[in-house]
Amino acid sequence: MTYIEEIRLAAAPERVWSLLVLEGGAAELLPGLRRAEAGRGTVRATLAGHAVTYRGYGRQHIEEPGKRVTWTLSGREVRGEGRAHVEVRARVREAPDGGSDLRLTVLLDGRGRIDEAGAEAQEQAVAQGVARFRRALETRLRQEHLEEPRPAAPAAPAGPPPQLEILPPMQGGASLRDRRLAGALALATLAASVWVAWRYLRRR
Repeated sequence: MTYIEEIRLAAAPERVWSLLVLEGGAAELLPGLRRAEAGRGTVRATLAGHAVTYRGYGRQHIEEPGKRVTWTLSGREVRGEGRAHVEVRARVREAPDGGSDLRLTVLLDGRGRIDEAGAEAQEQAVAQGVARFRRALETRLRQEHLEEPRPAAPAAPAGPPPQLEILPPMQGGASLRDRRLAGALALATLAASVWVAWRYLRRR
């Protein structure tokens, strides 16, 4: 069975590629997938109203850096003898009006529960899985957009250095406090002059 989906995303192709391929986001956003070590894990799917769990491995093969990648999932039924093989071919390119176009081509094959479910149930299971993947991807990109730091407000242009304020002379004469201060300074100056003269005469 082959299923094709076109997804329009409000993010640059470089960001979509980095998230899905370089950062391993495809595995994180794939519904029902639980990863283990060395690329192994389990996938839970719904076929004809019944949940089926497969244990196997996943592989990523970059066909064209920045543009084309293939994800392969292959596993065996945890409760049964059936097997399933899924190949997802993804193509990322810039959308005509901005953003990105993500084209997913899903090829599904297997035996056991998959074969027993029939073509219609297979297509429905794949369509539901792609729809959940799409919502998770759109949500992740939307959150990243909201969390982007906002540019700082531009600093005010530097003006001329502050100037000293020149106050006009006081009107109406000096205050009583100022007159007292001037008198004290004059008295201190006079006393210093007398003391210097007395020392000079004494030395003679």
